[in-house]
Amino acid sequence: MNLKFLHNLKSKFYYIPSYYALVSFVLSIIIIIIDHRYSYFLHTYLPSYLFTTTALAKTILSTLAGSLFGMITVTFSTIMVVLTMYSSQFSPRTLQDFLRNKATLNVLGIFVGGFVYTILTLLFLQSNSGKIAISAVVGVVVAIICLGYFVYFIHHVANSMQVNILIDNLKKDIIGIIDKVELRNSKDENIKNIPPENLDKLIEKQSIPLYADKSGYLQFVYDIELAQVADKMNILLRAEKKIGDYVTENSKLFSVWYFDTDYEKLNLERLYEYVVIENERSKEIDIEFGLLKLTEVALRAISPGINDPNTAVFAINQLGWALSRIAIANIENTFYYNDSNRLLLIFEDKSFYELLYKTFYQLKYYGSQDVSIAGAILDALLIIAEGSPKHIVNKVWEFSDYVLDSFNKNVLEKEDKKYLNHKIYSLAIECEVHDKSAYFPVES
Repeated sequence: MNLKFLHNLKSKFYYIPSYYALVSFVLSIIIIIIDHRYSYFLHTYLPSYLFTTTALAKTILSTLAGSLFGMITVTFSTIMVVLTMYSSQFSPRTLQDFLRNKATLNVLGIFVGGFVYTILTLLFLQSNSGKIAISAVVGVVVAIICLGYFVYFIHHVANSMQVNILIDNLKKDIIGIIDKVELRNSKDENIKNIPPENLDKLIEKQSIPLYADKSGYLQFVYDIELAQVADKMNILLRAEKKIGDYVTENSKLFSVWYFDTDYEKLNLERLYEYVVIENERSKEIDIEFGLLKLTEVALRAISPGINDPNTAVFAINQLGWALSRIAIANIENTFYYNDSNRLLLIFEDKSFYELLYKTFYQLKYYGSQDVSIAGAILDALLIIAEGSPKHIVNKVWEFSDYVLDSFNKNVLEKEDKKYLNHKIYSLAIECEVHDKSAYFPVES
């Protein structure tokens, strides 16, 4: 089956609830067959309290169906309330973090599955009052499971509405992406961060451009499968766009070099099967998108309408921790080889400095008059500098000048200057810049 089709299917809101509905449909068919053909046989081996008459079973199942439908209604209403709060209080980009959260979808799927089971079993249950049935007992078990998940859903919603938990989850998502990519790359000997020595010679020939087949955000690339196809076609691919970039039909997705192959026989359109382009960005593998959501939560917190600087400070600290993980990940350039050590695919990710700039440049502008935001950014830069390679540390120190240049030295109070200077000194020591004078001179 087409990889792109499967990816799009799994990303839909209805995928997990539909899966539970299908499982419940199969379960109801099995229970109906048991009730119609094997109930008296099972009655001789199982306790009698597991069986009811069909009339009682109909009464129980109809009651459960109504109750489960009420649970579904309450769940949908709760989801809408949470989504409204996410959009107004946090960021519109965080909606999918709750809506497509596995906990939310599993709870909704359990409710839908329970309703499907009860209503289908009720539909096909025979009305003969003298016959015994096991379907009611199974329905009660399903209802108890749904009730347990309903309690869990209330707990999940209560946690999801706490901004600190949301921020921490956003940070964990970013680190999870990095860990997953690093683990996969370390296990595959054909994926390296080192280019071949003859790279310039390989790409000196004129390349063939492959343009995007639709407009939207580059969500996902099946890189390993794409490298395997490049190996079979005897070509070299270089991705010209990065995950999260917006592309149009005029945007070049790949540059293609072919070797010992008739260009006319190349079917480059098959490469589109391994590239997912949609109308919105996805959090699945888009590191920049995760940083953007954290930044937007911080920006919303320091807006005049909300005015919650402590939340902004916490979000900025988590940004620093996420960026410190990115700094040592070494995932900027990835080269894919075959077993013969022939280069197949070049895939570049956004550089660390680009991510650093896009993370803080809006915070620097909108928080230019807030000392707490300046201090939080300096703390974040200190977190990044701790344990990072020397070239990253140098970039962090250069970036600190860019951040602090936006603050007006003339409007800062004496204590504000002392506070910021203390943090600058700490950052200077970590960056091994010992000749730094006070950035904000304090008059005696």
